[in-house]
Amino acid sequence: MLVEEYSKITKEDADPRIERYLKTKTMQRLKGKGVFCGMDYVNIDKLKPVEYYSRLEHSKNVAYITSIYRDSRDEFLKVVLAGLFHDIGTKCFAHANSYKNGDILIQENDELDVKSILLQDEELLTYLKEDEILLDDVVDYSKYPILDKPIPALCMDRLDGGILGTCLFWAHTHSLKEIKELLALTGYLENTNGMCVDLTSERCRNFTGEMVLKEGENTAWFEDFFEAIHIYSSLLLSKESRYMMEVLGLALNYYEDKGIINEQSLFYLSEQEIIANILDSKYKDIWLDITSFDKVEYAKSLDEGLSLISKPKIRQCNPLIISDHLNLCEIDGISGDFYRKLNPLGELINLTSKPIRGNLSASTVKKLSKYLKNNSFS
Repeated sequence: MLVEEYSKITKEDADPRIERYLKTKTMQRLKGKGVFCGMDYVNIDKLKPVEYYSRLEHSKNVAYITSIYRDSRDEFLKVVLAGLFHDIGTKCFAHANSYKNGDILIQENDELDVKSILLQDEELLTYLKEDEILLDDVVDYSKYPILDKPIPALCMDRLDGGILGTCLFWAHTHSLKEIKELLALTGYLENTNGMCVDLTSERCRNFTGEMVLKEGENTAWFEDFFEAIHIYSSLLLSKESRYMMEVLGLALNYYEDKGIINEQSLFYLSEQEIIANILDSKYKDIWLDITSFDKVEYAKSLDEGLSLISKPKIRQCNPLIISDHLNLCEIDGISGDFYRKLNPLGELINLTSKPIRGNLSASTVKKLSKYLKNNSFS
């Protein structure tokens, strides 16, 4: 399987102590939760991943890659584990819950508290004690720049679950060989000691640790990486992706009202178990419809079917570059205005103001329309 082959690449030289944490109940629960927020179950070709990429696999690969970027592994294990645990609060269909809750632009309040979850796993707590890792050091991955950093910085979560994961599994635009080449370009820079810093760049002047791209034999490799970023950003801005996420959010509201799901089941059950419960209910027609319709188009108005205006969180990345002679700069310092030419997201962002609709049945439109009040832009 492609997922397994990818993990073989990320696991090379990774810290072996990661393995026993992977077997805990806390981590194993992530097997049944996908990275692509329910897109595994849709009927729109553009959105169907080539393979199921679980939150367990994503978390594992984040930890694997993180562990090979530092020589002092004993000191760095807490950072590796913070990366491993960062998604343990994820519920089924992930960020579709943001759409369910009307939290479209932020998408940071749809996961349960990491510390509370870890405190329920005695086996995992024992391992932390044996490795002399404090619980508070692994419950907030956002304090480690290598793992999480505000857009447009490159970080491990954005690298694996976003850029590489999208290109390999979701958009299926890249081969495993090409993904390996992109991964080889990345590195982590703790500080700018000994570096020649581009003082015209505010990010370079105020550098506080960040994942960067390392210049290879030619700048074309950089261009390959930025093309992968563009694929990631533009797919998430596509009308198909935006509409499907909105509709899944509405459906989750519907099934919550019908007592088929709740916050606990979305956390403790797998997506397949949730779907089985839906299909075993008298309300399965909604699920069957939203997983079988195959067309999304721009609507003339919000009065056409289940039409809505979807303005999602903009997912973008602009990694800093270490060029020859240890220069730290942005991509414009390497290849002129290449980045701006390659990433014309302005047009896609403008299109998010236009209403969109899918070819859903009249029955589904009627049943889900009442939940549009939770959509801030409808």
